[in-house]
Amino acid sequence: MADHRALLMSRRGDTEAAGLASVLRRIGVPCVRIDADGLDSLVLTVDAGSGTVAVSGSRFVPTVTWVRHFSPRAAPGPPGPAAAMLHRDSWAALALQLSTVSGAVVGGPCPGQLEQLARAAAAGVRTPRTLVTTDPAAAAEDLPCDRYVVKALDRHFVEPEPGVLAWFLPQVVERARLAEVSGFAGAPVVLQEHVPHDAELRVYVVGGETVAFDVAKEAPGDIWSHPERVGVRLVEPPAPVADAARALAGEWGLTYGAFDFLVDGREPVFLEVNGHGDWHWFERRAGVGAVGEAVARTVRDLHRSLVPEGGPGTRGVGLLAFLGAARGAAA
Repeated sequence: MADHRALLMSRRGDTEAAGLASVLRRIGVPCVRIDADGLDSLVLTVDAGSGTVAVSGSRFVPTVTWVRHFSPRAAPGPPGPAAAMLHRDSWAALALQLSTVSGAVVGGPCPGQLEQLARAAAAGVRTPRTLVTTDPAAAAEDLPCDRYVVKALDRHFVEPEPGVLAWFLPQVVERARLAEVSGFAGAPVVLQEHVPHDAELRVYVVGGETVAFDVAKEAPGDIWSHPERVGVRLVEPPAPVADAARALAGEWGLTYGAFDFLVDGREPVFLEVNGHGDWHWFERRAGVGAVGEAVARTVRDLHRSLVPEGGPGTRGVGLLAFLGAARGAAA
C-alpha cells in the first residue's frame, strides 16, 4: 500500500515551502517537494486510476497538495523554443490538474483582479473604483479623482529567463501626471482610485485561522523597492475586516489567502488577494511566527483527515513540541 504524504510544489528559493516541509516532517507528516527549477532530472508518474504519484521511484498517495510559486518559467527546459514551450505548458497543466489525485489542493489559481473586485463588491465589501486600460491618462476621464494607483493586472513581476525576475511595481500618481506613467510596455494595467485610509492590513486566512499585520509604508511598491521604510506589526484586525476576509476566502474556496485591505474608519476596503502570498518577510519584520504556525497546523489537520486511521502522520503531537518545531524551522 502506498504511503500518504503531503506534496509541496514550489521552487528552490521558496523559504516558506522549505520551512513548512521541515515542520511537517518534525511533527510526523511525511512530505515530498517538487521544485519548478529542479525538473531536469525528475522522473514523475501520476496514476489517476489508483490516485497515486511516483517521484523518482517512490510512490505515494498525495493528501494535501500545496502549489506555491510553481512557475514552469523557472524551468530551463529542453533546447529549442517549441520543445521548451511544450515542456513548460505541460508542467503548468499538470499543476492545475493535481486535484484529480490529491485529497485537498491549497494554493490553486485565484480569480483575477477584476473578478476579485466584482465578486467582493457583490458580496457587500467596499472596493476602490477601478478600470483596466492601455491609456491611463485618457481613461481618467471615466474615473475622475485626484490620485490614482496604477499597477499590473497580473503579478508584479515576470520571469523572462529562468531565475531572472523583472519587476513592474505599483505606482501612486497624481492625475496631472498620468500621461507620464511608463514602464508597463503598453500592456493593459489597473487604474484605481487612491482611497484615503487610516491603516493598511495584510490579512492571512489559513484554514479557520486569521492573522493580520498592520503595514505602514509611503508608496505601494516600498515592500519591494524600499523594504527598510516599511513598518510591520502584528495586530488584531477590526471585526469587519476579519469577517470580510473569511467571507471572501469562503466564497472563493481558498484554504489559504493573503488579503490586502485598507481600513477607512472601521470599514474594510478590499484591494486584492494572493493565493501564493509569502509570509516570512512580514513575520520577520513583526518578530512573530504566527502565519507559519497556522499554515503547518492547517496542513497537518488536512493530512490527518485524509489518512486512514493509524497511517503515517496520524499520531498526535503535543502543543509545545509542535510550536517548537514551527519556530525552529523559522529561525
